[in-house]
Amino acid sequence: MSAERVNRIGQIIGERFRVDEMIGRGASAEVYRALDFETQAYVALKIMRFTHVGDSVSLARFEREGAVQAKLRHRNIAALLDSGITDKHEPYLAVELLRGKTLRGVVKAEGQLSARRAASYGWQALNGLAAVHAAGVLHRDLKPANIMLEPSEGPIDRVVLIDFGFATFEGSAKLTLQGTVVGSLTYIAPERLRGEEAGPRADLYAMGTIIFEMLTGRPPFVAADDFDLIDLHINVEPPKLREIDPNLPQEIEDVLDRALLKDPANRFSDAAAMATALELAATKLS
Repeated sequence: MSAERVNRIGQIIGERFRVDEMIGRGASAEVYRALDFETQAYVALKIMRFTHVGDSVSLARFEREGAVQAKLRHRNIAALLDSGITDKHEPYLAVELLRGKTLRGVVKAEGQLSARRAASYGWQALNGLAAVHAAGVLHRDLKPANIMLEPSEGPIDRVVLIDFGFATFEGSAKLTLQGTVVGSLTYIAPERLRGEEAGPRADLYAMGTIIFEMLTGRPPFVAADDFDLIDLHINVEPPKLREIDPNLPQEIEDVLDRALLKDPANRFSDAAAMATALELAATKLS
């Protein structure tokens, strides 16, 4: 019987996790809510489907995802709790179970967020990203769908970066075909679209587009097809933030202008520097 038709509900994985219900399904893996017998808490259990275990690229990407998350420990990054292989030789990852909403869902439902809220979300995400980069990791797929907003005791949700399926270590071997770009085109930096070697500042460009979208309700570049969107990222300057919303301070616009520069060398030096600039700019909010 195909592993894709197996009902995992009630299965014990790794002698530690009892599968409760499916909560997600990707191209090569399924995600379940599972009870962790060690902590008596629920986790998100991502299991590669048996039909993909023989695909060397899919397997290598899944293993890299686990290796990447094993190095990351930060309140703004989804925590890896365990990893292993099922008795059917399917690799799995047990990750912190998040119960909030994606930023994508919130922006879609609410449109333009308040500047103070957007700045807080951006600042938290950049702090998480700084920890990602400090570990020598590039996320490569930053977008609102990969940012979770978890309810917290304070007035602002806790921001959590998720989905490291396309993440890679700086300088590591590529797992994608030549000429192929991973990630969502709406948030991909020009250098990646040009096929150039991309470093941490490509992730800063993605964060710039995300913050821009939170503040205005739309990303800086929108096009009818992928080719036009690529051309906009590479050749066209993004719209000025204050032309869309004159009530936003110049300092916020300055942060996004720098994050969205075409030449990565002219962007912020790192995520921590961009977070600091955004925090200072937020003090100008009324």
